[in-house]
Amino acid sequence: MLEELIDVFKINTEAIATNRGFYYQYLLVLKKWVHNFINNIELKTAVEVEDDITEFGNEIIFTQVKCYTSAFSLNSKEVKNALFNFYIIFLKYGGVKGPTAFCFSTNSKIAKREKLLASWIKDKGFEDKEILTQCVRKINEILLKEIKNRRNKLLQRGIPEPDKLIINNASQTFKNSLTEANILSFVKKIKWDFKDLTPENGVNTLTHEIHDLLADNKFNGRSPELLFKVLISEIYNKSQKENRKERELDGKQLEAIIDKTEEDLSGLVNDRIVKLFGIEMDELRANVESLIKSSDAHSKEILFLKDELRKSSVDGIKYLNLVPDFSSLNIIGWDDFLHQVNSILVEKKMVSVYSEGGMGKTSFAKKYLQTFDFYDHIIWVNAESSIPTSLLFDDVLLANINFFDSSGSEDMMNSYKRLLNHLNKIHGTNLIIVDIQETKKEVEEILSLNLTPNWHKLILTRSHLKTIPSERLPNLDFKLAKEVYMAYGNQDQMGTELLEDFFNAIDYNVLVIELVSKTIANSIDLSLSDFVDSLQQQALNKNQLQIDIDIRGSGGSIQIFSYLLERFKLPMLDENEMNYLQFLAILPSNNIIIEDLILMNGIPYYEENKVHINNVTISLEKKGLITISDDRKRIDIHKMVREVINYNQREQISPFVSNFLFINWLTRRIEEGYYSPKNSFRYLKYADSILDTIKEEYRSSLYQPLILLENELFYAKRFYFGAKNHLPQLIDLARRAENFSSLNKNSLGVIYNNLGLCYAENDEDDLAVIYFNKALESYTRENKKTADLIITTLNNLSNIHLRNKDLSNAIKNFNMVQGLRKKYSLYNDQQLGMEFRILSRSYAIAGSFDEAIRLMESGVRLHKSIDDSHRNDFLLASYHNELSHLYLVIGKVDKAVENQEKGVEIIEGMGLTGSSYLLSMYRISENLYKYLGLDKKEREMQRKIELLTTHHI
Repeated sequence: MLEELIDVFKINTEAIATNRGFYYQYLLVLKKWVHNFINNIELKTAVEVEDDITEFGNEIIFTQVKCYTSAFSLNSKEVKNALFNFYIIFLKYGGVKGPTAFCFSTNSKIAKREKLLASWIKDKGFEDKEILTQCVRKINEILLKEIKNRRNKLLQRGIPEPDKLIINNASQTFKNSLTEANILSFVKKIKWDFKDLTPENGVNTLTHEIHDLLADNKFNGRSPELLFKVLISEIYNKSQKENRKERELDGKQLEAIIDKTEEDLSGLVNDRIVKLFGIEMDELRANVESLIKSSDAHSKEILFLKDELRKSSVDGIKYLNLVPDFSSLNIIGWDDFLHQVNSILVEKKMVSVYSEGGMGKTSFAKKYLQTFDFYDHIIWVNAESSIPTSLLFDDVLLANINFFDSSGSEDMMNSYKRLLNHLNKIHGTNLIIVDIQETKKEVEEILSLNLTPNWHKLILTRSHLKTIPSERLPNLDFKLAKEVYMAYGNQDQMGTELLEDFFNAIDYNVLVIELVSKTIANSIDLSLSDFVDSLQQQALNKNQLQIDIDIRGSGGSIQIFSYLLERFKLPMLDENEMNYLQFLAILPSNNIIIEDLILMNGIPYYEENKVHINNVTISLEKKGLITISDDRKRIDIHKMVREVINYNQREQISPFVSNFLFINWLTRRIEEGYYSPKNSFRYLKYADSILDTIKEEYRSSLYQPLILLENELFYAKRFYFGAKNHLPQLIDLARRAENFSSLNKNSLGVIYNNLGLCYAENDEDDLAVIYFNKALESYTRENKKTADLIITTLNNLSNIHLRNKDLSNAIKNFNMVQGLRKKYSLYNDQQLGMEFRILSRSYAIAGSFDEAIRLMESGVRLHKSIDDSHRNDFLLASYHNELSHLYLVIGKVDKAVENQEKGVEIIEGMGLTGSSYLLSMYRISENLYKYLGLDKKEREMQRKIELLTTHHI
């Protein structure tokens, strides 16, 4: 059955490789052959017998050879093929009792993520039984999959049924052989040989090793180069023989070759093989390498002399390049932080000080130089494109350290490494300050600064680097920030409140404080109040602020806004990062909850968004554009970074259009609060910020989405703050909605409806009726889709009529609603409860309070029968409040208290603890408890009222 197995699955254990792989295999054969000959080891080495290389001795060693550029793992196709072939040979040569061993030999390396194979190689004797168990399990899995795949491929060829039976039988035979004893024995026989070299280096290494062996005395002084070509040719000739015995190599054959004359040896060289393998080119390359080694020896002597010269010249220079002026400056702040950073540098030799642009990193580094004067040599690098180029193109530095790269190499990184080696030869305690303006590979470049421990590395960056010691530059406190502001000529007394407003508005940005102070000092009539107003109005680029001022290091005069745009220029961002940063910039500048961002696109997409948003925010944090809190739950974005991003968005052809989807998602989340206000509350601050940030003149690309967002925001706020105080904004919203002709008419109707509710809350019933009617006129033609909108507005209109004791119009609207319900079979929505309240109020007006109570209690039961996801229990609380009032009218105070308590419990349970409606219900409850003499409950209610009025209202 084994022969049938080999025949069925076409297991070619004598395949011939080609070109480089072929050459690498023959080099291994040659090395084994020559090594055995020199050491008098009587082994026969066969080529292309069963496997690439087979060695016959006390045990038979089968070697599979791979010359590849890629790394290998146990999941590599080549490894799985080799293991399959090895196992067939294992069975063929006696299985567990067979004297076999197997070796997978390659120039390449183990794949980085291949843990099991790495452990296998490290624990060759399987001292760790757990590793052995894992290897046995893995090999068994590989062999099963291999036989299954090979069987399936054969069966898919449309072969006759008898052949299919043979294939299936052979497959089953193979599976039956996979016993625990066989696999355990097989695994223990496998060896792995990884050289961790490129194919070229693998070939060169073997070639050098063989040439060294051929120089042994046993070869009677024969030319190693000639012998090498002869023996490679002989191996090739042997591999082509049909008879397997003729493919064997041993010591006797080598002795016979050595005994031949020089002329005879030359005749044995196969010129085609020599050319195919590039053996002559390898010889030429070896000669060149010899010359290079000789040249390198001379170069080292020259470098030694230059190093001696450098030592004598560098020792007297403290500042090895042009360091910014620092000694004459009065730099305010960071006294304690200076010593903290110095302690880290002394201990860890490197620290990154990070913050947003303009917070004072460069000034801090200058003050560090003022404070710590013990350094022997100092370098200051302004990295505007990359750290290597900034160092290599610094003529002053190169001249001061006598560095001249004479290699002529076009590889800048090699020159950079030589420069670092040169710096490492400079004695003393030294400091390099790297002020990063912009680099594409920041972390990689910082880590490439391979300097010796006598160099302290102070990195200044906007990025929060997690892989090196990092400290955030502390903000100045109010007192120090005021000192900075006053230092530039603004000595006039001003209110602390105005300064606090200014500092808070710019997040205590030191650069902005300096620029504003200088701009005001150079102006005739500009004041700090004017600047704060301009900042709040998003108008920093207005003419009043276009005043020339001088700034250190700018090389001339600048104007504040253009300079800010340049200083807060964004690093290189991909499209995804840029879009998300633009969205974050229209949200509040601090306390953005990451969980809110993840949920904004909806719960069904939570897992997908979680990964995406975490990745993009981490990337933005690394680039210094946002700050993520220590608990990784909240985001802050510096206000000046936010201002510049939004300025750039306003200047686009379609301002803020990249936020279209985000705004729609946010609107949808707030809409969901129609049934559960608590769920939408978390999003209200984001909507507020967006509407405040995107002013009317920049809304052309997003007009409809912003109108809808604004309407939903005001409606959602009703549950917390009532609508009374929002009347001017709702009037303005309705006016803008009317003027926007593209707005969906149903959406316009909803806006009119909400404005009507606001007028009603402000006791302007006539205007409320007008806008409820305008809403009804705006809804598109009546159908099942718009019926619920019409019903809601008609019910709102009925409540206004009842408030004015107009039973006739109220009942007229009520009947219209019932007609719509009957027409479209609408009997499962929360407005049904509202209609019971309309009937209840109608009976109360007529003096039938018992019937009014019965109807209202029916409304309560009906509301509770509706599914939780389609009802807003805020209405249920209002129904209990209504019942409380009705019971009070008929003198049943206990029932009034009972219903009032139920209403309060519902509102509190919904999380609407800041609601103005809840405050109203608290006050009613307080009076009821007082009337009944329930002192304890009265005091508790007073406590809740005080808490609510102090913290919320």
